[in-house]
Amino acid sequence: MHNEQSRIDAFVKRGKRDRYREILSSPRQRYKFTSQLAHFTDFDPKYRVLIPGGKRLVDNIARELRKRHSPSIIFAISEDPALDQKELPLLEALRMTVNRGLGTVLSCIPGRLAFVETEDERFILERHDALERPEYIRFVIDRKDEESHVDQGIFQAVARALEWHTIAGCDREQLNNLEKWFGENLEKQLPSGVTRCAWASAGSRLKPRYPSPVFGRWFKASNGTASSSKRSGQTDQATYFTKINGS
Repeated sequence: MHNEQSRIDAFVKRGKRDRYREILSSPRQRYKFTSQLAHFTDFDPKYRVLIPGGKRLVDNIARELRKRHSPSIIFAISEDPALDQKELPLLEALRMTVNRGLGTVLSCIPGRLAFVETEDERFILERHDALERPEYIRFVIDRKDEESHVDQGIFQAVARALEWHTIAGCDREQLNNLEKWFGENLEKQLPSGVTRCAWASAGSRLKPRYPSPVFGRWFKASNGTASSSKRSGQTDQATYFTKINGS
């Protein structure tokens, strides 16, 4: 799957990044971005590279992009359905884009290099410093939390299963080992604006609903740790949380 947010938000004005991340992360809202590409004005001017008037033909644009280390295959984001969300050879994509007046972004190097065609102009987007922001992963199961009505976190599900003794023996031991592994291998950090779902009101004071310090946490991804974490725990989670769900 192509991460369209990373291909676009590195070039967008800082104050608009969160909005476009949200739009591009939702298949149902994505059209709000593509439909305005023909007159899009939210790319940060400091990343725009103007193409001289005599170099605006397809072959010249391709040459300018290759000088900036564009690969031969690019990814298109466009209001044109024939182009949108497709991987295409650079020259073919340019021929389908230039002089057509349809808003299109040809992403060459995600977050680093792109070509933009609008109804009024064409230009290159180039960024030398990578946009870095922390990414967080929340592990969930296919069951809604009774209070928040969002997908229940797997650590909350584990805690409830252990507390209610719905899982025991070697399964219980392996769940404890999984919890320990997550606690030791992933940096635990709560992203800004996210509340701890594992806390519940008790009269006038707050107390943890579940005793473990790991349950209910979000995990910060860094240096590939999180992706390997998901792979390492995926089979076990699928096995044991099927039992927790009672199916």
